[in-house]
Amino acid sequence: MKMENRVDQKNQYADDEIDLGEVFLVIWSKRLRIVFCIILFSAIGFLVAKSQPDIYQASALVQLEERGTGIELPVELLALGGSSGNRSATEIEILKSRTVALEAVQELQLFIEATPLRIPILSNILGNLNIPHSNAAWLEPYSWENEAIEVGLLRVPEAWVGLPLIVVKTSENTFSVELPDGTVRSGTVGNPIEDGAETFNLRIDRLVGPDRRQFSVTYNDPLEVATELAEDLGVSEVGRQSSILRLTYRHSVRENSAEILDAILGAYVRQNVQRGSAAAEKSIAFIEERLPSAEEQVNAAQTALNTYQRSVASVDLTLETEQVLSAAAALEAQLNELDLQQAQLLLEVTPNHPSYKRLEENRTILQEQLERIREQTQDLPEQQLEVFNFSRDLQVAQEIYQSLLQRRQELQVARASTIGNIRVIDSALALSEPVAPATSRIVLLSAVLGLVAAVSTIFIGKFLSRSIGSVQDIEKSGVTVLGTVAISKYSARINNKAKKLPILAVENPKDLSVESLRSLRTSLHFAMIDARSKSIAITSALPNTGKSFISVNLATVIAQSGMKVVVVDADLRRGVQRKYFNCAANSNGLTEILANDAELDAAIQKGPIDNLYYIPAGKVPPNPSELLMRGVFQDIVGKLTTEFEYVIFDTPPIGLVSDAAIISKYVGASLIVARHLVTSQTEFESAIKAMERSGEKFSGAILNAFKPEGSEGKYGYY
Repeated sequence: MKMENRVDQKNQYADDEIDLGEVFLVIWSKRLRIVFCIILFSAIGFLVAKSQPDIYQASALVQLEERGTGIELPVELLALGGSSGNRSATEIEILKSRTVALEAVQELQLFIEATPLRIPILSNILGNLNIPHSNAAWLEPYSWENEAIEVGLLRVPEAWVGLPLIVVKTSENTFSVELPDGTVRSGTVGNPIEDGAETFNLRIDRLVGPDRRQFSVTYNDPLEVATELAEDLGVSEVGRQSSILRLTYRHSVRENSAEILDAILGAYVRQNVQRGSAAAEKSIAFIEERLPSAEEQVNAAQTALNTYQRSVASVDLTLETEQVLSAAAALEAQLNELDLQQAQLLLEVTPNHPSYKRLEENRTILQEQLERIREQTQDLPEQQLEVFNFSRDLQVAQEIYQSLLQRRQELQVARASTIGNIRVIDSALALSEPVAPATSRIVLLSAVLGLVAAVSTIFIGKFLSRSIGSVQDIEKSGVTVLGTVAISKYSARINNKAKKLPILAVENPKDLSVESLRSLRTSLHFAMIDARSKSIAITSALPNTGKSFISVNLATVIAQSGMKVVVVDADLRRGVQRKYFNCAANSNGLTEILANDAELDAAIQKGPIDNLYYIPAGKVPPNPSELLMRGVFQDIVGKLTTEFEYVIFDTPPIGLVSDAAIISKYVGASLIVARHLVTSQTEFESAIKAMERSGEKFSGAILNAFKPEGSEGKYGYY
């Protein structure tokens, strides 16, 4: 028992395995279809590649450097920038910003789109294949050669933004332009077209192409153009944290790709310089706001000192007092410098910032030192004390004023010397060869896609249709295959609807199909050794499988071997055997014999060769099945089997009517014909079940119209 279980499991695993050899044979049998799909997809891929314009790529290289201002700014201001770190991500976003792109768009007037009128897809294909322009009238407006247009000036009303103006070349230097409102204006190359309100201006500087060629000129929204330009710009860092950026831009015109990328680079560098000098600009503005007040303080302090000295007839300070005065003035100047730094710092941060609090701590220290100096001067005589205070105020005001003047001068120098922290290593350069479309790659991928599509459709079709493609497909249903009849190219050329059909075994006895039938004759001889009689019923699941062809030609090869055989057309509804034997449609046949309207011997007709005989179906009865169920049919079978060595009944398809099942009860063997790649597995299995419901079984099957090149099994070669 365990051994049987292991054998069953082994067989189950064998059924689940994929037979790679059979898969290869299936693919090989459909090789012509696969080759056709590969060629078709490759041709489509080639046309798709040629339908795309050539794209050229320009590239540039920039380096991010540490910024230098040319002056020493306060430590607190320098600390605001924090650690520079890796600024690449920030600079990439700035480069791809709409602000940088908009400056390039304005500089090159990229918002003016001027191109020759083209046929979508077709113009690119014709141009890439170097097909000359046709003289056909309907092709005159369109371009695919060397036509060109350059627009030097274009101004349109707001309602016309995004709408094309159609320019038609009328002669060497003249043209007409159709405006969006339907009006047509004329102009000459190099001279502007204007209207009184100056809402529309157009100047075409260059127009190349034959007469009647058309061009499209459009004024687009600069912001939309800048947005598209920023999206098309490629920026990436070379290496990891290298601070070197590579810029790429693609365009259908090689020169334009480098020109546009250079414009973007220029705008980016200019804006970088402006950002670098922004701090100096802000500081200069702040200092210039303080200078008038500082000058007024100097004048006021000088006036106060002079007035007091005149009132007391001048008082001179001692050397010690002058030293104290200088120290106090220095401290006042430092406090004023702290005020200046705090005011500048408040432009960038809040009072809670650590840098601002550090300045507050320094202020406290300086104020304590100044307070101690003030305490030292309290013991001075009153007049000297007053002169000390006035002199201190004057000296402090002068130092503050001089400090502001010096700082403004330093910042002005810094602003003028700012060069930014961007260094252009490689300016924009366009490759001489286009980077797209990659025709060879597209064709290769299309060929692979064609291969995948062809193989997929083959196996999907095989899975969905489940047509009988091999002997194994029939044997899976439990029916033994007695013979495989190859397809006949000779018979395939004959119209089955003709009034007369040739018997292949007589007309072309060397045909491969006839050889197959001779092998079938041998198989039948051994298969029917134990049969109750040498009578055979041949049927099929559905029509158009070639069972009548099999019946008459099998009978013919049996007769050619010297045995006496009769073919009975048992298809009482649509019998076609009369066409093979050139018999009249109204001849007495099986119908009349079953109805006792004719004798059996009188209905038997001689065939075209010796030992071959034929019984026609007769007139179409209203009740074929009931006639066959009469006992007369059994007597007919008995008489024929005693008179002939073989009796072959050509019966109707069992999948449509029950006639074949009835006949099978009285014959020695019942055969079913399946047509290669036509009869489906479902139809075949349904026919077997219909026979089993009648209590009979098929003795064997015949695979007809076998195509060696279309075989999907291991026996692909006949």
